[in-house]
Amino acid sequence: MNERYELNKELAQMLKGGVIMDVTTPEQAKIAQEAGACAVMALEKIPADIRAAGGVARMSDPKMIKGIQEAVTIPVMAKCRIGHFAEAQILEALEIDYIDESEVLSPADDVYHIDKAMFKVPFVCGAKDLGEALRRIAEGAAMIRTKGEPGTGDVVQAVRHMRKMNKQMAEVAALRKDELYQAAKELQVPYDLILYVHENRRLPVVNFAAGGIATPADAALMMQLG
Repeated sequence: MNERYELNKELAQMLKGGVIMDVTTPEQAKIAQEAGACAVMALEKIPADIRAAGGVARMSDPKMIKGIQEAVTIPVMAKCRIGHFAEAQILEALEIDYIDESEVLSPADDVYHIDKAMFKVPFVCGAKDLGEALRRIAEGAAMIRTKGEPGTGDVVQAVRHMRKMNKQMAEVAALRKDELYQAAKELQVPYDLILYVHENRRLPVVNFAAGGIATPADAALMMQLG
């Protein structure tokens, strides 16, 4: 598990500094690839349409995901519902490059997240704060993204989540070593993850910004916020 997880973290590092585009058709995926996207997210509907439609949002049709995989050479991601490990198993069988356990879709389980250590494919998870990010990492997430407010084109929530995470990391870094046990208890995360943040002042995995990133300027803002 550990070797596999380290490899998955390195795979996620390859996307650093890039843009992941939401695409709904193979044609859009090709355009994203030509425009320099580092990866594409295969979705039947973009988050704005999911919000407008209401109802239950599920994993995309495997046939549609396959079509996008065949159209491009860059990594293809797909979303599964929170806690829905069977959807994740289907995506793994499709040989998807990354799985996003996503709050954009309707949650399948309102208590438990997927045990991501059971899968070979790297997982991406959303987080609003440091505690949430480290809990997802403890479950096996190889990459974290801010949750933001998907489908709105409003960047304010993504900025809020990124600033909050940065502030909490700075606070953990400023603690004395003997205070870290209490911090781990308060955030409900393993001690070794808190220790890593304390020593490095960053997450042990790549952190992407998501949720309302609509323009290149929004992307630049999030990159400069870290």
